[in-house]
Amino acid sequence: MSLDGTKGRRDFFTWILGVGSAAIGALLAVPGASYVLDPVLRSSGKKGRWIRVAELSSLSKDHPVTAPVVGEQVDAWTKSSDVRLGTVWLRVVDNDKVVAYNAECPHLGCKIGFDQSKAKFGCPCHDSSFDLDGAVLGGPAPRGMDELETRVENGHVEVRYVRFRAQIKERIEVG
Repeated sequence: MSLDGTKGRRDFFTWILGVGSAAIGALLAVPGASYVLDPVLRSSGKKGRWIRVAELSSLSKDHPVTAPVVGEQVDAWTKSSDVRLGTVWLRVVDNDKVVAYNAECPHLGCKIGFDQSKAKFGCPCHDSSFDLDGAVLGGPAPRGMDELETRVENGHVEVRYVRFRAQIKERIEVG
């Protein structure tokens, strides 16, 4: 008779231990799953973001001006502020219209410079060259310089900064 009572009590404690362990496991799974899924759930369809890069008054119609792109870098769960994300070339084409080109060569991503004496852009890595409108003049670059969307707000030039996949003819955004 005492054996039956002990067995019932053991089954009850085993059941309580199992239910408690399952509850603790479920409670720990919720933050763990949200931690893993956060970068996927946070991403939006359109890449790039608007970043203020220069004042309109500091730009010229005669020649392009280089400007650093500084902003917040988000890498999965890490956020860093005031990080240099890249460089753009800016040029005024009308009174309030500005064109911007990503300063990364579409061939291998080297930084594109501007030769003022020849009035053309050039990549020092493999001698790709581009005209003032970003079109390829020569070299191994598969496409022209990547033009970026711009807008002028209260005298400040903002660029929707996006990077594109290198070594292909199509402009495919990568971030």
